[in-house]
Amino acid sequence: MIEEISFKNVLSFKDEVTFSFEATDDSTFESSHVVMMPNGTRLLRLGVVYGANASGKSNLLYAIDWLREFMLHEPQNIDSSTGFEPFMLDKDTPELPSEYSMKFWIDGVRYWYQLHVTDKHVLFEKLSFYKTTQPIKIFERKYEDGQLVLNFNPAVQKIGQEELKVVNIYCLPNKSLFAARGNVNIKMEHVDIVREWVLDKFMQIIRPGTKLTGYGEDKINEDADFKKYLLDFMHIADFNITALENGYVERKLTKQVQQKLLEENDMPPELKEMIQTQGVIPKPVVFFEHTVENERGQERYELNMEQQSRGTKRVMGLEAAIYDVVKNNAFLCIDEIESSLHPDLLESILQGFISIYGESQLLVTTHNSGLLDTIDDLIRKDNVWFVEKRKDGSTDLYSLVEFNGLNKIPRFERAYRSGRFGALPNIKD
Repeated sequence: MIEEISFKNVLSFKDEVTFSFEATDDSTFESSHVVMMPNGTRLLRLGVVYGANASGKSNLLYAIDWLREFMLHEPQNIDSSTGFEPFMLDKDTPELPSEYSMKFWIDGVRYWYQLHVTDKHVLFEKLSFYKTTQPIKIFERKYEDGQLVLNFNPAVQKIGQEELKVVNIYCLPNKSLFAARGNVNIKMEHVDIVREWVLDKFMQIIRPGTKLTGYGEDKINEDADFKKYLLDFMHIADFNITALENGYVERKLTKQVQQKLLEENDMPPELKEMIQTQGVIPKPVVFFEHTVENERGQERYELNMEQQSRGTKRVMGLEAAIYDVVKNNAFLCIDEIESSLHPDLLESILQGFISIYGESQLLVTTHNSGLLDTIDDLIRKDNVWFVEKRKDGSTDLYSLVEFNGLNKIPRFERAYRSGRFGALPNIKD
């Protein structure tokens, strides 16, 4: 689980900001929203971010996703970009590095990852872990005299000089050690634990335009438990969908596509034979049974995926992603989660996530201010964050719990829309 992530000079974030999942001493929904770590730290499972258009909501999630991407990315060569973009609305910041700090927990162990990076190369990278209140270094990379110097803590990671040379060969200056680690056959216990966590539990961001239909279809075909999970949700949300039928149809392939697929070494023999002899490939499909009532009574109709509404497709994809988050105790960012969804449906999705207890975490942005009136009914005060654009074009990030007198506010949506918490569009007459 992520405890906190800080960064500066990234996208619209000029000065350092920190998003924290650490819970306040509020006991509201303690059993479903809060997870206790071994040292007593209480971590939240949900973060909800508000702000005006172009204020930096999406950039907050993109900045977090950039870190995930960099930790796994294999650059084509030494000249490839690291992918990071500094704050550009200042004459000094484009020449300064982007800086990150992330504290997170894996199987009860607290880790701390630090990174300073430019568009071209890493200046500093360090991983530490905690046994007490003080961090213990695992590895560190520093940019000294025009090159990166890598060293490991011998008390934590024993590695010989020859092995270190091999690691350095693959650890290009525009590459994370975690990405380089995949190229070497050397035991690195803590590095491997963190790398596997990023691979398996730090999920790729979902944006408003992310196509999730295929993802949802595949999940229905592959996982009977998800199929039941989705059907139950659609029943509760009153979609009139009473059954899901999945299977495969034959998709005709062009000669060019056939040749490309046949060149893949890991293709199953039976699939290869189907392509060679019939020129087709099985394509997963899902049919939705809709039950309606009319003058003839109750009737059932089967519709395919293309005949479903945009909202139904969006829900199916989102629920597939959230199902994986919960199942794997993973972390996921969703930008503008309410896209194509009715406000009540958004509340149902969040309720479904929170109701399945575990160490999964969601960080979402939204314009749905009505969700604020579910504070103390569905979400907690410390779940809510705001972003606001400053006069210099940079983004400020702050939590609802930084404001005084919250217990005296009867309706949080009205307070937000009246400007009590900022983070609103400045619409001039």
